[in-house]
Amino acid sequence: MPPDGGPLEGLRVLDLTDDHAGALTTMFLADYGADVVKVVPSAGLPLERGPGYLIWNRNKRALASGGTDGGSSQDGAVFRLAREADVLVESFRPDSHPPCFDYEGLRKVNEGIVWCSITPYGPSGPLSSHPGYEGLVAAASGIMTEQRGPNGAPVYNALPIAGIGTALLAIHGILAASHRRAVAGRGQRVDTSMYQGALAARSPMLVRGEGVQTWDSAGNDPQGALPNYRLYRCADDKWLHLGTLIPVFWNKLIIALDLYQFATDPRFETAPLYWPTEEIRAEAKRILADKFASATRDHWLKVLREGDVPVSPATPTHELFEHPQVAANGMSTAIEDPRVGRLEQGMPPVALSLTPGAVRRPAPAKAAANISWESPIRFHARLPSGTKPASSAKAGKISAAGPRPGRGPLAGIRVLDLSSYLAGPIGPAYLADLGADVIKVEPRGGEGCRMIMMLFLGGNPSKRGLALDLKSPASKEVLRRLIKRSDVVVHNNRVGVAERLGIDYESVRRIRPDVIYLQSTAYGSKGPDAALPGFDPLFQSLSGIGMAQAGPGRPPVFPKTPSCDIATAMLGAAAVLLGLAHRDRTGEGQLIETSLLATGLWLRCDAFVRYGGSAPPRVTNEDNSGTGAVYRWYRAADGYLFVACRTEAQAAALCKAAGVLPAETTDETGGTAREMAIATPGSDGDVKLTAKLAAAIARRSVAEWLDAFGKSGVPSERVAENNDEGVHRNPQARHLRALAQDRYPGFKNLVQPGILVRFSDTPAVRRSAPPVCGEHTVEVLTELGYSGEEISKLEASGAIGIHRAGQS
Repeated sequence: MPPDGGPLEGLRVLDLTDDHAGALTTMFLADYGADVVKVVPSAGLPLERGPGYLIWNRNKRALASGGTDGGSSQDGAVFRLAREADVLVESFRPDSHPPCFDYEGLRKVNEGIVWCSITPYGPSGPLSSHPGYEGLVAAASGIMTEQRGPNGAPVYNALPIAGIGTALLAIHGILAASHRRAVAGRGQRVDTSMYQGALAARSPMLVRGEGVQTWDSAGNDPQGALPNYRLYRCADDKWLHLGTLIPVFWNKLIIALDLYQFATDPRFETAPLYWPTEEIRAEAKRILADKFASATRDHWLKVLREGDVPVSPATPTHELFEHPQVAANGMSTAIEDPRVGRLEQGMPPVALSLTPGAVRRPAPAKAAANISWESPIRFHARLPSGTKPASSAKAGKISAAGPRPGRGPLAGIRVLDLSSYLAGPIGPAYLADLGADVIKVEPRGGEGCRMIMMLFLGGNPSKRGLALDLKSPASKEVLRRLIKRSDVVVHNNRVGVAERLGIDYESVRRIRPDVIYLQSTAYGSKGPDAALPGFDPLFQSLSGIGMAQAGPGRPPVFPKTPSCDIATAMLGAAAVLLGLAHRDRTGEGQLIETSLLATGLWLRCDAFVRYGGSAPPRVTNEDNSGTGAVYRWYRAADGYLFVACRTEAQAAALCKAAGVLPAETTDETGGTAREMAIATPGSDGDVKLTAKLAAAIARRSVAEWLDAFGKSGVPSERVAENNDEGVHRNPQARHLRALAQDRYPGFKNLVQPGILVRFSDTPAVRRSAPPVCGEHTVEVLTELGYSGEEISKLEASGAIGIHRAGQS
């Protein structure tokens, strides 16, 4: 069945990965038209044993390599495919790379190859030889202690946060390098890692510096530390998530609930942005909890939505198949699967108007002995004869009115960023780090996220700042010139706002016909809830992430990492790159949509499935320590460590090294160590083995166990005490140069994640700190052809704001 449409139609991708991050990367490429061949070694892949395989490997074909090395010898079927591939994605550890199969060797016979390497911790450095399973990287990078359990213990995340971040970085790298190949005619090597993905997936939460207020001190309430931004139980024992993060919505909440004491009591005068003491915060929680406990959830959802207050129910993932927004925006589909019959699942998360993604075929039930590429013409050879990519004219000499010269694979691309808060700005920031010239437009008083500077700083590095009042008549010509000179326009306004401001797609397209236009909404642009306001945690609750994190029978949890916001933004950057791939070949721009709801479903894509006999997957055990006895954290004498056994041999080695049960003997239940170690999580055997391992591991230090387990071949890692240990003081982060030192007025020693994808031929560079509001107004307007006198008149009219040196 040949590829049928999509912006990557005909892109030949060879998938040599063996874990979730690689599977998610190539699923995304396949969903948007790429011809993906998954190589399966004779021993099989652990990933294929889980239900996620039905989703993660959809739209792909599978090739049996016939060996344990992935068929990597130069006379093998895999190498023959690689010689004609556009993209190769692999997850080899640096110390276990197959012989006779490397980037430099392949490049000699395939100059256009984009080779993407996903390692556990990077190609070199103190942790580079460590195994990099999700749980291990989450432990080492601080993810598990970013949110602690009630007793202060680490928390195993329901979402594979590191793998999701890694996949999105790899997608960015592959598509950016493919664009550069369209411009320059050569491929290159792209490198990222699970560790770098763990940073990307939490980037705004990792901003540190003197004067930066973080959320680490906000308490450890599993339902949310802030009274205005947390989960509440209603009279019918159902839960809702309140999302009044900023004053405008807090005030609407006060009116809707008739709780005017929050406006008149001086204890609450700094709410919702600042709660002076824990006692005041607890009192506010009590007042709101009593209110919500007085009526059913449906009652409160109606009241709050009528009052334009951000709110959502906490629901399990599978219930969203019936949600009206899912139906209205085409976020689910069904396909016949040879193993389970009719398989309902989520659609690809990004909606493109001209080249939409699709679920065309199920995951392969069997690997073929021989496979050829379906597309007769290589992707990067598909430009019309004698033409260059539509954006390539700007990649060389830059005119006075064009983008600032930059480095990286997107050099020469200009992005007009009209977005705010998190789900919009982080995407353009990634494009800026890839070399695009990103101009951030915000009101003269600054965008709303400047009220929470940690998030603003984390979402806006490497951009230039233009303060422009979009409601002022005098700004219209400035905006017209900006649009005319921009390849990409991005915004995340509520539905209807862009039309009122004259920056909707049709208006923008009249000025720049080939524009790549990205709009991000909360619930999607269609349907009864399209105009409702939304913030990240509402969609973590709505999409089932909070319930999955809690586990069966327990109250839903408010995950501290804003995964829906960050992933929506990173998907937005990937969406722009998809649009660029299409425009490079056709000269056509298009409208692209992302939403927090679609992202939530994509993050839970292995759970957002329905077929005969399907049941919600169990993602964490009773104490949120992991998934079972041999894949979880344990408390040692001086801290915590995580063990991650994914094979029977590893599990048996764990039992033997811990002295719990000799590998080949039986215990009183009659089961061998190997049988017990792979027992169903939560079963009697699993519970008994957990207790024995916990007792044994508690007797020795973390360092002693890491040494013993390392010698025994048991994958294990120290659980970082916090993000300082996992990121800011981690020697691997320093080795990878994964942190950037920025400057911003009012803050000292400002550090945050920097470049997290490396390119061999067009290295990306962090160009600047986040802009002060209006910092580059004069510079940008001068490039647009405005004289000094005209700029002064615009400032006098109130249309623009200018930051001058020395201003606070």
